Amino acid sequence: MTTLTIKFHGYQEDILQRIMSAGIAETKSEAIRMALLKLAVDIGIIDEIKLLKGMQKKLAKDRLSPDEILKEISSVKNESVSG
Repeated sequence: MTTLTIKFHGYQEDILQRIMSAGIAETKSEAIRMALLKLAVDIGIIDEIKLLKGMQKKLAKDRLSPDEILKEISSVKNESVSG
């Protein structure tokens, strides 16, 4: 695990607050991790299908219902399409 201290000002700080206010992420750290994954998918570093399958496996291990798993996958797909 890597620990970073990052200072955000102005527009970047506003973006983080909007993400948290919208309930997309619970913390700034979570928002940054989500953005990093989105960037990696967008520029082709990781495959979106493999990412979604990995998330599905993790959610299954967490013992979520199939409906909850589909909702989580749908949420990630929508973020990838609309972002």
